[in-house]
Amino acid sequence: MPITDSEKTRRRALLKTHYDVENGHDMNGIMATFSPDAEMLYNRTPFTNPQSIRDAHVLIGFSGADGAFEDVHNYIDGEHFTDDEIIVEGRLCGKHVREFEGIEATDRNVELPFVAFYHFDKTDKLISERIVMNLGVLVASG
Repeated sequence: MPITDSEKTRRRALLKTHYDVENGHDMNGIMATFSPDAEMLYNRTPFTNPQSIRDAHVLIGFSGADGAFEDVHNYIDGEHFTDDEIIVEGRLCGKHVREFEGIEATDRNVELPFVAFYHFDKTDKLISERIVMNLGVLVASG
């Protein structure tokens, strides 16, 4: 069954709120977009409770301090819809200043392309965020 235009609009608005607080480095705002029983999956690594989801965002740099990336921002390049999810083609951009996923800091500005799948529940909270991110640029000579 195709999703309605109003459901697409709802998902876009919820996604915009999530990206706005991430890009604003508002950790409490980020966590407010997730349901208490949400799961985040990043490159096949599961984060299954609020504290681990918070820690993952801090590690990347969305808390504004001590993350692997400085001035980190996500950009949406395309979006698609399934019956249950909004799918984003996007880029995480920032300066790689600390170790990330076993990769030493490059001190370079990088763009990391990703595909992300977001599932919001009927109370407008994220219940699932699944991200596949290409980290190849971090290991490429530079």
